[in-house]
Amino acid sequence: MTLHDKAKDLRSSGYALTICGGAGLLAMLLVIGGLIPISLAGIFGIITKIVMSFLFAVFLIMGILSFKRAKLVFADAEREREKKKDIKSWFIKTYDAKAIDDILNSDSEGNDLYYERIDLIKDKICERFMDVEDALMSELTEEIYTELFEEQQ
Repeated sequence: MTLHDKAKDLRSSGYALTICGGAGLLAMLLVIGGLIPISLAGIFGIITKIVMSFLFAVFLIMGILSFKRAKLVFADAEREREKKKDIKSWFIKTYDAKAIDDILNSDSEGNDLYYERIDLIKDKICERFMDVEDALMSELTEEIYTELFEEQQ
């Protein structure tokens, strides 16, 4: 899962939690105010109203925190996108399909050749950029492979 996907998930969780928490708190205010009659008498009714109000307040707070976290992750995702763009640009300028196949000098075909090329692409990226996360590396190698080998067919 990329950072952009994670940020989108956090934002959608924020919407769900905020809406659920806000609607629940509003409903609890109406119940406590007597506008929505619920027949929970005695101490059980009081405890239920307190617990439900607390629960909806927690939902609302978690939704707001999820929005804040999504904002931070979106900023990280933008930095990751720029890093990915830089790495991909460097690789395409430095290597082409022929250069990779020349380095490999392999008689393999099909899936074996695919995996050898992918491994070489990963190795070359790791030589130049040592701090690439696994998810970003997988995404990069697939895009570079597609651009170099599948678009030429």
